[in-house]
Amino acid sequence: MTDNINTATAASTHTKETSIPILSDNRKPCALDWAESSWIRWIYVILWSWLNPILNIGYKRELTIDDLYDVSSNDECGLFLKKLETALEKHESMGTFKIIVKVFSKECFLVGLILFPYIAVKIAQPLLLKQIVLTIHDSNIASYEGYLYAIGLGVATVLQACIHHQYFFRSTRLGMHVRIAFTSFIYKRLLSLPTSSTMKTTTGHLVNLISNDLSKLANLSAYIHQLWAAPFEAIIVFVLIWKQIGIPTIFGYGVLLLLVPLQLFFSKQFGTYRNNTIEWSDKRVKTINEILVGCQIVKMYRWEEALEAIVYDARKNELNSIQKASRIRAINMGISFASLSIISLATFGGSWLMGQVLSSTDIFMILSLFSNLRYPLTIALPYTIEVLSESRIASKRINSFMNLSKQTVRTKTLHECSSGNVNPILGSIVIDRASFTWGSTHTIELKDIDLNVNPGSLVGIIGTTGSCKSSLFAAILGEMSLIEGTSKVYGKIAYVSQTGWIFAGTIRENIVFCKPFDKEKYERVLRSCRLFADLRSFSAGDATVLSEKGVNLSGGQKARISLARALYTEADIYLFDDPLAAVDSSVARKIFEQCISNNGILKNKTRLLVTHQLQFLPEFDYCVLLDHGKIEKQGSFNELLSIDRIKTAYEKQEYNTNITTETNRRRDSDVYDCDVTDQSETIDEFSIVKNEISVHGAVNINIWLKLFTSDYGWIGLIVLIFVMFLGEVASNAANVWLSLWSSKSEIEQRKANYSYIYLGLVISTWIIAMIRADFFLRLILCGASALHNTMFKGILYSSLRFYESNPVGRILNRFGKDQHVIDELLPTTFFDTVQSSLMVLGCIVIVGMSIPWVLLILIPTIPLFLWLRRYYLKSSRNLKRLESTTTSSVYALFSSSLNGLMTIRAFNMENHFVDLFIDKVNTHTRASFIFICSGKWLGLRLDLMTCCFTFITGILSITLRNSLDASSVALGLSYCISLTSLFQWTVRQSADTENYMTSAERIDEYSHIPSESDFYKGESKPPPNWPIEGRIEFKNYKLSYRSELEPALKTINLEIAPRNKIGIIGRTGAGKSSIFQALFRLTDKSTTSGQILIDGIDINTLSLNDLRSVLNIIPQSPVLFSNTLRYNLDPFKHCTDEQIWDALESVQLKSTIDKLQDKLNTQVAEYGSNFSVGECQLICVARAILKKQCKILLIDEGTAHVDTKTDEIIQKILHEKFINQTVIIIAHRLNTIMNSDKIVVMNDGLITEYDTSEEVFTEQNELLTYMNNESVL
Repeated sequence: MTDNINTATAASTHTKETSIPILSDNRKPCALDWAESSWIRWIYVILWSWLNPILNIGYKRELTIDDLYDVSSNDECGLFLKKLETALEKHESMGTFKIIVKVFSKECFLVGLILFPYIAVKIAQPLLLKQIVLTIHDSNIASYEGYLYAIGLGVATVLQACIHHQYFFRSTRLGMHVRIAFTSFIYKRLLSLPTSSTMKTTTGHLVNLISNDLSKLANLSAYIHQLWAAPFEAIIVFVLIWKQIGIPTIFGYGVLLLLVPLQLFFSKQFGTYRNNTIEWSDKRVKTINEILVGCQIVKMYRWEEALEAIVYDARKNELNSIQKASRIRAINMGISFASLSIISLATFGGSWLMGQVLSSTDIFMILSLFSNLRYPLTIALPYTIEVLSESRIASKRINSFMNLSKQTVRTKTLHECSSGNVNPILGSIVIDRASFTWGSTHTIELKDIDLNVNPGSLVGIIGTTGSCKSSLFAAILGEMSLIEGTSKVYGKIAYVSQTGWIFAGTIRENIVFCKPFDKEKYERVLRSCRLFADLRSFSAGDATVLSEKGVNLSGGQKARISLARALYTEADIYLFDDPLAAVDSSVARKIFEQCISNNGILKNKTRLLVTHQLQFLPEFDYCVLLDHGKIEKQGSFNELLSIDRIKTAYEKQEYNTNITTETNRRRDSDVYDCDVTDQSETIDEFSIVKNEISVHGAVNINIWLKLFTSDYGWIGLIVLIFVMFLGEVASNAANVWLSLWSSKSEIEQRKANYSYIYLGLVISTWIIAMIRADFFLRLILCGASALHNTMFKGILYSSLRFYESNPVGRILNRFGKDQHVIDELLPTTFFDTVQSSLMVLGCIVIVGMSIPWVLLILIPTIPLFLWLRRYYLKSSRNLKRLESTTTSSVYALFSSSLNGLMTIRAFNMENHFVDLFIDKVNTHTRASFIFICSGKWLGLRLDLMTCCFTFITGILSITLRNSLDASSVALGLSYCISLTSLFQWTVRQSADTENYMTSAERIDEYSHIPSESDFYKGESKPPPNWPIEGRIEFKNYKLSYRSELEPALKTINLEIAPRNKIGIIGRTGAGKSSIFQALFRLTDKSTTSGQILIDGIDINTLSLNDLRSVLNIIPQSPVLFSNTLRYNLDPFKHCTDEQIWDALESVQLKSTIDKLQDKLNTQVAEYGSNFSVGECQLICVARAILKKQCKILLIDEGTAHVDTKTDEIIQKILHEKFINQTVIIIAHRLNTIMNSDKIVVMNDGLITEYDTSEEVFTEQNELLTYMNNESVL
């Protein structure tokens, strides 16, 4: 009979195929490389016209990633990764800053050279302004000279515009290079990170590292030249002003010098708050990541409120630090805005006090020179200092991560030859008196290990829970530190972890694992791992897309896919860390026989199997018994029987196995050949994993309003608008008053009222500037926090369907980068947009008052501007969304790689995953790079429009000089000069604001996720102390996971008496887990029919909160959270310490926990990685004991990952601690339900038998006969 796989492509018929594509042949070469390749085409570079084809597409339709140019050869991630590695090979101890200098100093130097002509044309403009004003003031000067000066002013502004955008593009590109270089380097370093070091970091920490910390380094690289350029320009300006007014120059510069230490003080304070922000942000993202990974357990335990409190507390502290930093930022913004007025007051006030005459010619030239200094000295330089402070913190965090891998050296596992004359045979393992630890500061985990594994042998490794069986595999893989003895492994290794590792990709990609595709071999592996039936149940077959960790797969499916990955790999040594525990006993027997045994497809390979299933012991060539990190006994199976407890456990199995006959076994040997997986119970990920949604068009106005009306409502928004206008009026009034003052005669100028009014206007400007900045940032941060909280609530209370449809990395991207955008970037950019818009409006009004004819230019300019902005925004919004969505895939790979480090390294797939990561970073760079360049494209065109405005204003000033006042013209032209860069900056900031608002839009999208129905309020309220008995009744109950699928449960009628112990058995896909899903109401009510009654009450009429609070569960896969052990046992603080210790003693963990330094306050590492899987399971049992007031306990194969002795302990606990509870057990091993009051046998969503265990376990029951023969008893 031929097995068929439903595949999405015809490519499966080929014999050779790459599993994970790295590059696409359809990418367009980068047009910038083409433009820069010849001096003839540099006009395309200067005018940014090489972008026109993409912007034209974006204007006509929505852009996709395929529309974009391929990454430039100068921006390729792999190029910078090699540069960093080369630098570190020579200087391993270099810190982050030194690495940046070493690798990027040349590029940084070339970028800095652009600033010299830029500063020159900036300074030339005020000098030309003075000459134009002198021409108007002195009628003896020929008009043509004035026209030449006006033309010169126009040329200078055009040159400034062109140079400005080239400089900022290339400095931003430098920052981008730093970011992508370190992103890839951190990822590659992650892949080599020892397991002991991964316990010191978390997914949340890494997400913040590559999203927030590296963005700070990128910003610093983009602005670093301001540290010298601003003082350099200030010195030149000082000389020019000194030549005009002499000593009063010192007064103005004295104010500037006072601002520098003030900025340094603020920067230091800002750095402190920023450090606190990062710390709380890490905790918040880490907790959310754990919630996403353990979403089903969170819902079953009804822990939403407990975890919600932790996240909200972290967010509250994070927001508190952000607000303190924003207060400092608001003071800086106020100083920056009012600095020109304050400097003018000091300069011209000092001049007035010294008795000098205020000349409009000198005043507005000086004012323009000071205006040129305002951005570099009061905005760029403080911002650079602020970013430098943040970058120091970021670099320390990056250095800490880099140093993790230096603290422990992984043991070399592959040895080509020995030091002796005898060459070792591939597949052998030689460990001689070796001791291992998880790190230099940790106690010895494995001590005096002597193990010699011969090539081609089958070795069984057994031991109690916590005996370090998994640690032995980690030592063989080189994950532990070898502190004495020798450890040598000869050959390639394939490894299957205890909890199957699944990464985001198709089923085929997870199995083939970057190896060439061989159809015949592939199908042989699928057959051996019993996966054909599973693939048939998916509409897309092996092209079904799995999310991170395979959250929508059963534990058995994940284990078999992981097993198939190992079998597909050509290795010499295979390490199996108890993968058979996740499947039922019959499937386990089949897989063992066809894959692992000496008759399986790996019969000539070296195989080591960790197992708690003693029925396999006679089939091992060699057995190893571990106890507390030492080898207690090793040898043949018969030699192990010399240990009483092993002999007793095995004899007990033999006794129970003899209950049935070999005849029945042979008669029913084909019952499970198909290992059918019911399509109705398996969620088809091909149709349920959704592409990330990109909302098209402008951001909804309601989202804008949410940011400003969340805390103070509409009154706050109205007050904000008022103070924003008031600040601009005060600033412009000060300059107009200065113009009026300078136009008066020398005697009139000496009157004190002019100086007092000017002083009052300047002080008012300063105070209002700080108040409005602080109020603006406070309003928007309150809105950002409200968006975060509603997003988190939307995620937390959503249905399981949402988690299955969205990879963890995608969701974390919104809680990480998107939240960072609206917390840190959006507030300042948005404020700058509003402030700059008011300044542009003020400029136009002042110029119009000075030279009214200039306003005629606005008639063609405004429509052109509006069209340009619309043309640009159509593309930029899409580009920003593409940039965000491509970032998600980078985070997803980061997250999944951290969870599968041992697997990736065991298969020697580090380089393949680095290539895959580089490809994802390059894809992100494609969108990010075009987005950056599109901003320069718009900025240049807007600048050229204002250049025309300035040029025409200059020409009209000369043409109409006989009818114009020199002071008014000087004021108008000075505003025109500032308008040149201000206008495009305003439009670009407004565009950036709208682009950043896409992050708010993405966050708001998750605020509207449909929550589970009736979570807090149901149709009725249960009576007090319900349920009293624990009686459960299913009446004609049907359940489908989705409306379009066949029912997973088909007309279930079942009555469970109070305090009964019920076992549920059946093959994979029979509907066992669906019973639990139904009781917890994890599926939508619309896909169910019939009734489930608990003590006579229909659970569909209750709220989920009331229902789940009375149910107790021990899950198949234990889930622990990064918090204290006490919290993991009792998050609601309902129990005393004595009760917690009693529960731990019941599961025989009291002595283990008591030895820990912090005891109950011991911090559990992410995913509980500082405990063994078996210990984690026992903690879950202790958790259930503490909740034993619940009358119903559900156990989903809760003993799958523990040894026989621990299994017996758990069985004893169940009969002693839960004697008054109704207990339902899903069993893969029949010994766990042998003492049950009744047994439910399920097949294809139906209950085929329901009777006492004595009646069910009879010779006539063929299905049970076979399972019984194969079980661990």
